[in-house]
Amino acid sequence: MNDRQLAHFAVLAETLSFRDAATRLNIVQPALSMSIKRLEEEFGVLLFERTTREVRLTDAGRAALAEVRKALTHLELAKQRAMMAVEGTIGRLAIGFVGSASFVVLPSVVRAFRADYPDVELALQESSGRRVLDLVASGELDLGLVRMPAVYNASVTIEPLERGHFVAVVPSEQRWLAEPGCDEIHLSELSDAPFINYSFNESPMLHMAVVNACREAGFLPEIVQEAIQVQTLISLVESGIGVGLVPSASMRYKPSDVRFFNLKHPTPACETSLAVAYNRNQLSAVGRNFLEILFSKRLNEPCVR
Repeated sequence: MNDRQLAHFAVLAETLSFRDAATRLNIVQPALSMSIKRLEEEFGVLLFERTTREVRLTDAGRAALAEVRKALTHLELAKQRAMMAVEGTIGRLAIGFVGSASFVVLPSVVRAFRADYPDVELALQESSGRRVLDLVASGELDLGLVRMPAVYNASVTIEPLERGHFVAVVPSEQRWLAEPGCDEIHLSELSDAPFINYSFNESPMLHMAVVNACREAGFLPEIVQEAIQVQTLISLVESGIGVGLVPSASMRYKPSDVRFFNLKHPTPACETSLAVAYNRNQLSAVGRNFLEILFSKRLNEPCVR
């Protein structure tokens, strides 16, 4: 029994004419007769009464017809959903992200993706960059939005999305700055300030980038506190614990008790970017569709000199 036989049965039941049914199905009458005969053999009952003048459904045929129509409908839906899965218009997409991705990139991309693919289930998970990369490598996440520099993983492809740079974030009282009224400072002006840095265990590359930026400015930072996410670091600065370096995209976030300062003469260690991480060999059609939207909205924020 196959879907073609079921379709032959349904059309013949509607037309009650082998000639009309064969025409509609675009097959010859002998082929239709053979198909119905085989279906009746598989059912073990007669589905039609045939005379030289008419074709009628038997009681068994009438009982089977409703279920056959349901089966054909379900088969068609199954075919449609299979094609939708191939095209990436249905399914589930698990995305990990670091906190700084939520400033601009994540909201705009998710909004656009939901508009284009409303039947895809999105599972969003905030975590540290290192954890996101580990979950992408293991296949538990399809994609990750991470902050660069990040720990290298051979199985994960990382592509930059938003070029940026570190800026200084300082409590609004600015007691560590020689010229508190400016909007741009030398990083060396913060050499005596206590620093809040990124967790070495969770974001070792970002941690070392901050240390290297300070070293290139002529000092080693006195690290008094570590934070996993950018927003947490800014909140700690807001509480007056110390100062920190955060991605320039953070300047869109406007807490009341901190100020952001661009760095004069930033070195390469001050460069940081948001990037997308994925396993090229395991990316689903849904993931490819998300990447297409993500790259179409790629930001280009050059480092302010």
